[in-house]
Amino acid sequence: ACAGAYADESSKPVKAVATTTLLAGFVEEVGGRLVDVRALVPPGVDVHSFQTTPQDSIVMSQARLVVSNGAGLDDFLGSVIRGAAGPDAVHVVASDELPAASALDRSRLQGSGHTLEQHVTGPPDPHYWQNPLYVIHYVERIRDGLIQADGANADAYRVNAERFVQELRLLDQEISAILEAVPPKRRHLVTYHDAFGHFGARYGWKVSGLVSSDAADVTPATIITIMGQVQDQELPAVFAEPQFRSQVMEQAAQDMGVQVGTIYSDALDRNVATYVEMMRFNAKSLVEHLR
Repeated sequence: ACAGAYADESSKPVKAVATTTLLAGFVEEVGGRLVDVRALVPPGVDVHSFQTTPQDSIVMSQARLVVSNGAGLDDFLGSVIRGAAGPDAVHVVASDELPAASALDRSRLQGSGHTLEQHVTGPPDPHYWQNPLYVIHYVERIRDGLIQADGANADAYRVNAERFVQELRLLDQEISAILEAVPPKRRHLVTYHDAFGHFGARYGWKVSGLVSSDAADVTPATIITIMGQVQDQELPAVFAEPQFRSQVMEQAAQDMGVQVGTIYSDALDRNVATYVEMMRFNAKSLVEHLR
């Protein structure tokens, strides 16, 4: 009877919770049909401003696997995880053991970027997934977490993880090829969210962003300042995530003859439903506006 109960239990999908839609997508890639994963932060919502609800605690209490990013991105959810996750739940911090890197390298900043100084000496950039090769590390940690939570399906998790790792290696090569269309002197990503340091380091781009990671702090003054930097660098475009765009930004760009291109860092939506789609979209958007 015990063996039968165990078999019935193991045949059910592993309930998993990830803090973001991106992380949930990685869990789905590794777990496939063997996993039922929920993202705490809904699609299109900025993780930096997300507030947990009592329902999140209920979802967390049922999870056998919990995946967070770490490195400061979703640390505010730590109390929810500790308070609600079951005693046998496996908690994977996806970015653990990756090298810390400042979001912005001071040596890369040029022009009138004085508003950027504060963050250069601040905490590491937690957006490791902007480098597809770092996502391989995420995938391996998620694979190991799933095997710990559901050892009976270890072989399936290993096969799925290896398949996705190969896809990530091809994606990295594809992005490099796409970005070749941008002239070297224009390979400078100026954006409102300082989330692209790992992207710049991987593909050899200069990256400049605002100090703040909260759209509410993007004031008219900071918009004018960063537009001025774009003009100083003779760049045709500045980039913003959908949740950071505003009428003030659009008007300032129009007044200065600068385009506002769309780019995604950590919030998927209907236009980019997966990580791979997001990275392709970003590369093509950079080419469209900067070549």
